Formats: sequence, structure tokens, C-alpha cells
Amino acid sequence: MRTSLLAKSAARSAMKLKALHMYAAVVALLLCSAVNFIQSPTDVFGPVALLEPTPSAARDFGAVVSDAPFAVMRPESAADVAQLLSALSSSAPRRPRAAVAARGAGHSLHGQAQARGGIVVETRALQPRAVEVVVRGGGSGDAYADVGGGALWVEVLEECLKVGLAPRSWTDYLYLTVGGTLSNAGISGQAFKHGPQISNVLQLEVVTVEEESEDTAISDLCFFAFVFASSVAGSGEVVTCSPTMNPELFFAVLGGLGQFGIITRARIPLQVAPPKVRWVRAFYDSFQTFTQDQELLVSMPELVDYVEGFMVLDEQSLLSSSIAFPAPVNFSPDFGSVDGDRKVYYCIEFAVHDFQQQGSAADHVVELVAAGLSYLRPHMYSVGVAYFDFLNRVRMEEESLRSRGLWDVPHPWLNVFVPKHGVEPFKDLLMDTITPGEFEGPILVYPLLTDRWDGNTSAVVPSSPDGVMYVFSVLRSTDPARCGRACVEAIMEQHRRLADEACRDGGVGAKQYLARQPSPAHWRDHFGSSWDRFVARKARFDPMHVLGPGQGIFPMMDSASSM
Repeated sequence: MRTSLLAKSAARSAMKLKALHMYAAVVALLLCSAVNFIQSPTDVFGPVALLEPTPSAARDFGAVVSDAPFAVMRPESAADVAQLLSALSSSAPRRPRAAVAARGAGHSLHGQAQARGGIVVETRALQPRAVEVVVRGGGSGDAYADVGGGALWVEVLEECLKVGLAPRSWTDYLYLTVGGTLSNAGISGQAFKHGPQISNVLQLEVVTVEEESEDTAISDLCFFAFVFASSVAGSGEVVTCSPTMNPELFFAVLGGLGQFGIITRARIPLQVAPPKVRWVRAFYDSFQTFTQDQELLVSMPELVDYVEGFMVLDEQSLLSSSIAFPAPVNFSPDFGSVDGDRKVYYCIEFAVHDFQQQGSAADHVVELVAAGLSYLRPHMYSVGVAYFDFLNRVRMEEESLRSRGLWDVPHPWLNVFVPKHGVEPFKDLLMDTITPGEFEGPILVYPLLTDRWDGNTSAVVPSSPDGVMYVFSVLRSTDPARCGRACVEAIMEQHRRLADEACRDGGVGAKQYLARQPSPAHWRDHFGSSWDRFVARKARFDPMHVLGPGQGIFPMMDSASSM
């Protein structure tokens, strides 16, 4: 009898304990549920301050994609960003599953800095905004600038010029953030000499999501619900990295398309800045001669400091390209008839730094270099301009486009790196998509040297046995009065077909730049032999796929897929 009572009592106790365990599990599941009962962003993350989304968070310069986020964050420090990523990256989904995109100046083209239903981190809010210039050893050889990831390059330039210094490598347009260009590559006419901006970085501060073990990732509250789950998780972490300190993260983030971390500070090497620049333009009627002379110029880095070039499609193209060039250009070529064959011309521009020392050699260098070029004589034009004005030259073109209502419009741009052997075929493919007289914007064409690109970074360039590749930048502005949504989509489809043809196996071996690929399979083809490395870096630094959803490379992980 006693034994029977004890047995019944034990059974009741076991049932109560089982019920308690089940109750705890249900409570944990409810608290950890991915289902959101959220009224506003401020209800969600407690000490992580989120704001209601703004229209700008769903818009970028390209103006062809608009994905609204759930919330916006304006962090004051890297620690704020780390706290957000910790909350989102935990494998226990009591937080809403949301991806994060870093947005600087909003100059992406295809929604890369947007996060549909996620959180946009506006890096322009990061503090401190000041640019700190450091000169060690009494000379400029070891000088550098510590700058915030949300600083604009024009702000960096203005501060550095106060002490007669400047970064070596630039972008054409200076109103972009440091973190934004370093997440892509950052190129301009100095890249043949110094490499892209990602080859000119000494150190970074990055907020990333380091992978961590299950026992530290799963909260105590959610333990009962996930005790048998196998998961991968991470915590937001502020990491200082360089080529010798945390090098894998350093190289992953440079050119990493925002997939591995958010750049919050960067250390940029500096050089002595010239007071002025001798800026030269020369015109051509032969594409082959145009490219040959460009390659001659980039073979003389000891003399020439900048090399670019562009197509001249018609009178409007010539006029637009002359807006920033502060010298008369007496070039009035025959472009042919509208109904007949149209003639296309080309312009090389190069620059020589002018330190204005006694017996300055800048003018002599220009004469020496020009003597070896085969341009259409006498159509070479040269002018001396302040160094700041030269680097800021695109600002004048921006103001012109704004005055004509062509700045805040869709920009279906196409940027492609083409190996030297494929330049002529690609040019022909491109011209088949362009009608002179209907095209608004420049088409840049200039050479880059592949050995100036560090293969450890995540950036992708084409294989070019002779070490020369060209960038083709088709920078079109569309007038909404003449080109509506269907017209813009038709241009983008044209660009997709052109890119597919140029980048496919058996094509010219090109690689797109600043593009959003249409599918993960396209991304795999884009990265080619470096795809496995890119995937491994993602698994290490963002295992839950929280970062960079706008690129469309990796689908976001959820608790089910990580179990």
C-alpha cells in the first residue's frame, strides 16, 4: 500500500515536472517566436535606438529600385552598430529576423544600400566626423588620415589640404562616403598609378558578426526551446584590422560589397598635394589610336599622374564634357548626318601635378608626353587648375544636370571591366545599344593595370594576360519627360544582355562593376574561382546573412535553416 502511494506520488510529481517543463518550453517559444507583434521600431530592440523609415532610405542615385526598410538607425558610434548586429545575429529569434544595409551618401545604383523590411544604418551619422591627419617622423612619407566611414571624400580632401597633403587614389565624384567606396573599389584616373582606393588603406575599424559557439549564442530564456538545436550564430563586434592584424577581415571587407562588416573608420595613406594640376585634353577619330595612346600614358607613371578618356557621340556630348574644363575648346568635328552614318570621336584627358617650384617641370612634361601622342592635330588643349578644383571637377557637371532637371532621375548605368584583348569587340557591342542624339551622359573609357589590385581583397577583376584592362562606364541620365518607366526598364534589359554577352564563358572575359547580379547563380559566375573564398568569408563574418541584403548574393538565414 505504502509502495503504491509512493509510486502514485512520484508519478504525479513527474507529471507536474513534465508539465512545468512543457510550460517553460511554450513560454520560451512564444518569447522567441519569429512572429512579430510590433507596433513601431522603438518597440523592438530596447536600448538600440531605431527610427521610423524615411523616403530616402528606400531610394538611391540609380532610382530604379525602391525597397522600404522596417526602420532606420542613425548610430553615433561603432558600438551602437555592434549592439544592433548582436541583437539581430543571435540564433535565438526572439528578435525580429531583419537584415541590415549600410547607407552612406545613397549613391548606389540598384538598391544595394537598401533593406526591404530590414534596417538601414545611415553611416553619415557616425561620430566623430572629424578627419585626423597624422604626420610621423617629420616627413610626409608616413603621413595618414584617420577618417570616419561616413565621411565624404570631399571632406577628407578639404581637411588634408590644410596641411598640404592628400590621399593618392580617388573617385571621380567626391561626394561619396569613405565606407561606401571602400566596400566596392573606388576608381578614377589615378588608379593606373596607385591602384584603386581599396589598395590604399592602412587600417580599418569594422563592425562585423564573428561566429561564436552555440552556448554563448542562445539566451538562457530560449534554452528550453532550442536545447536540442544545432545552430550557428554571432555577436556584433568592433574589430580593428590591417594587413597584419586580423588580415582576413581586412581583405574581406575591402571590395566586399558590404557582406562582411560595416566600415566605421579607415586609415588612409597621404602624399604631398600639388598646389595645381596641368590638365590636358586631346581628341581622336580612331578608337584604336585612342586606346594605344592611353596605354602609352599609363606606361609613364613617373611623368603622368592621371589618365582617363571618354567617347564624344555628338555636339551635346562635346558640350557637356566641356562644362568642367576651364579652357576654350575649338573642336567642331563632323558627326555625320542623322539619317546616315554617324561618326564617333574620342578624347583622352591626362594630368600632371604642378608643384610650382622655380623652373617647374609640369609644362615641360606635358610637351614631352604630347610629342609621343597621335591625336588629331592641333586639337590638344591644356590648362592649369587648382588641385582641389581638378579633383572636384564632376561637381560642376552635377550642378549643370541639376539645373536641367537631370540629376534626381533614373540612372540606368553600366560599368564593366574589360581585358585589353576584348576592348574592340566590347566597344562594338556597346555602340549597338546607343543612339547618338538620344543618349544623355558621358561614356568613360580608360585603362587600369591589374597588378595594382591586391588579389587578397574581395574585389573581382577580369583575367588579362598582358596586365591591362579597361573600364567602360556608361553613365546615362534619363529624362522622365522622354523616357518613362518602360523606357528605363528597356535600357536596363539592354545592359543585362550586353553584360551577359561580355561576361559569359567564351565572351570577352569581362566583369561587371557596381552591379547587382540578377541571381545567386550570376553572382557565382561573377566571382568565378574566388567564389569559394567569398562564401567562406561570409560564413565566418556574417553566418546568419544579416548584412548587405540589397546585393542579392546570399539569402538571409533563419532559425529553421540554421538548425
